[in-house]
Amino acid sequence: MLEKWKKPAFILGILGAAKLALGSFGIDIPDNLINDIANGVSAILVLVGIIADHGKPKDGTV
Repeated sequence: MLEKWKKPAFILGILGAAKLALGSFGIDIPDNLINDIANGVSAILVLVGIIADHGKPKDGTV
C-alpha cells in the first residue's frame, strides 16, 4: 500500500478528489470561472488516478 503513495498519478488523483470533496462541503474558490476550471482539472486528475496502472502487487495477489 505504501508503494502506491510513490506513484504520481495516484497522488494527483487523491488531490483532485480532495478538491472536489471540499467543494461539496461548501469550500470553494470565490471566483466562479476559476472554480469551474479547477473543478474540471480536478475531475480529470481523478480519472487519471483511477485509470492509471499502479503496478501489480509483487506477492502475486490481486
